Amino acid sequence: MRNRIRLVAEELLVKHGYRGVSFRQISEILNTTRANLHYHFGSKDGLIEEVLEDYANRTLDRYRDIWTDATMTLREKVDAIVRMSRERYQHYNPNSDKGEPWSLMIRLRSDSDALTPKMRAKLQDVTREFETLVRVGVRGAVQSGELVADAPQEQLVIQLVNIIHYAGSVTRDHGNFGRLADLWEATLSTIERAYGTK
Repeated sequence: MRNRIRLVAEELLVKHGYRGVSFRQISEILNTTRANLHYHFGSKDGLIEEVLEDYANRTLDRYRDIWTDATMTLREKVDAIVRMSRERYQHYNPNSDKGEPWSLMIRLRSDSDALTPKMRAKLQDVTREFETLVRVGVRGAVQSGELVADAPQEQLVIQLVNIIHYAGSVTRDHGNFGRLADLWEATLSTIERAYGTK
């Protein structure tokens, strides 16, 4: 039951944000009582903190696998990130390409004023970890000779990380996933032309 509650809460949070989710909605979807939700999680904040922790850890595990893989080129890493993002996007936009929200962390950042200190701290931790992982990937591209030795690594990290952080806004503002894929491609092509060794 705990897992079912978390899954329903995650779906609702991505679609409606922090303010748009209630124990009443979750209990109706699961055909259970609000008391049951309180029994398992104590409060709405307790539930969301647990959902965010789980979602963030799953996302970081996938990013870690990609950005620290020494056998992949920078382009292959970006392609893997685009595929992962498209997979999540299509989950929340199954029958159309309307730019509906698809990332829990991006969605919760837009509600940051309503979040608990623990939730805000988790989002900040994830942001720092994303930067660390992308830094590893860029450094690896330089060390392997894919990028020139004097490539401005920190500037490249900033560019790539910001696409990750604002991916949900890009798809929402443009109403489709294609714009995000184009942004990744434009950024990577520019990096390769400016600092690539081939």
